[in-house]
This record gives sequence, structure tokens and C-alpha cells, in this order.
Amino acid sequence: MLLGIKSKRIIFYRHAAIALIASSLVYLVWFLNSTWSPDMRLWKAFGGGSFFLLWFAVFIGPLARIFPVFNRILSFRREAGVWFFLIALVHGYLILDGWVRWNVWEFFGYQYVAELETYLRVESGFGLANFTGLIALIFALTLAATSFDRAVNFFGVASWKWLHMFAYVVFYLAVIHVVYFAFIHYTPSLQRVIMGSPTNYPVNPLKYYYLGALISVFVAQVWAFIKTVRQQKKSDWY
Repeated sequence: MLLGIKSKRIIFYRHAAIALIASSLVYLVWFLNSTWSPDMRLWKAFGGGSFFLLWFAVFIGPLARIFPVFNRILSFRREAGVWFFLIALVHGYLILDGWVRWNVWEFFGYQYVAELETYLRVESGFGLANFTGLIALIFALTLAATSFDRAVNFFGVASWKWLHMFAYVVFYLAVIHVVYFAFIHYTPSLQRVIMGSPTNYPVNPLKYYYLGALISVFVAQVWAFIKTVRQQKKSDWY
């Protein structure tokens, strides 16, 4: 087995530990967004908590490559990935049920105009951000469903590792989703002024942390790549 963990008790404890961390992250994001309305505060809590779990899952790999001491916690990215998906799934459900009310048109940024008896595009960025979030969640479902040793044994280690490289695809799709809502969606727009919609939303207290998460993963990936190339060239030289 890839992780070498044969005890179901240890696996349970590992998941319990990550679940506790995940719950703490959700609560922390909820607490920091105290100025938002209760429904938006809840959506943001699950969205932000899941994002920081995903950040850990993709950041720890290149970090361990740069600083081998972090190999000690590298295997926890599996559990982090599973719990990211579960919490992100709750976030998605809350958005569908409470914001767009299971309306596909509204999910993609359209609103019904009674005078014209049709849907008109209002928030194109909203629709694109939701779409990237949905695709990220679909990819995450595939990764979460194969984050177990039976999947490793079935696919083979090389194929399984290749599949789970898509975690970075999930992360960068999630970044598009998060950055849009953190920096763009709640800012004043001409459409909102014309429609009389609110323009004085509270500031997102975590938006620069989201941006920092993006930068940290990108820098770590580049750094780890450069280190790998240098080590390979040194090995070829000798």
C-alpha cells in the first residue's frame, strides 16, 4: 500500500484530526466574516474553509520537495483533499439552495425580466466564477473517490499519481472562483446602480490571504521545479 497504513484505527484518527482542522477553518472564516448577512456568512465559511484545505493539499507537495523535513506530514494531503471536497460540496449546496434557488439561468448570471418575459445576462463574471467552481468540484469528486489505497492498487502507483496531479487543476480553478468573489463581485457596478441593487457590501477580510495562497503555491511549484532540474543536472554530471 502506498501509505503503508494497515490499521483502520490510525486511518480513523487521521481523518478525525483533519475533520477537526476543517471544522476550525470553517468556524474561523465564519467568525471573521461577522459583518456579512447570516446566509452569505455561512456560504463564505464553508467556501473559505474548503479553500484553505485545498491550499494545504497542493502546497505541501512542492514544499516537501524544497524542504524534506515536511515529508513527515506529506501523506496528510490525502485526508485534506477528501475533507476539502466534502466541505466544498456543502458550500455548493448552500449556494444552489439559498442563492440561485436551483435555477440554472441564475447560476450562470442571468435574471428574469418580467417586462420582456425572458432571461437577460446581468452578471457574466458571476456565471463564469460559478462554472469554474462547478468544474473544480467535479474534478475534486474524482480525486476524493480515488484517495484510498484500493484505488492506488487498482490503477497502479504511476497512473494514480498522474491522476492526482489534477489537484493543481482543481486549485487554479478554485482560485478563479475565489478571487472573483473576493475582489470583483461585491464591488459597485453600473448594472447594480441601474437596477437599484446594493453596492455597499462589507470588505472581505480574507481576500489578501486568498491571494497569498495563490502566490505561495505558484512560487513553491517554480522553486521545487528549479531544485529538481538542478539536482537532475548534478546527477547527470556525475
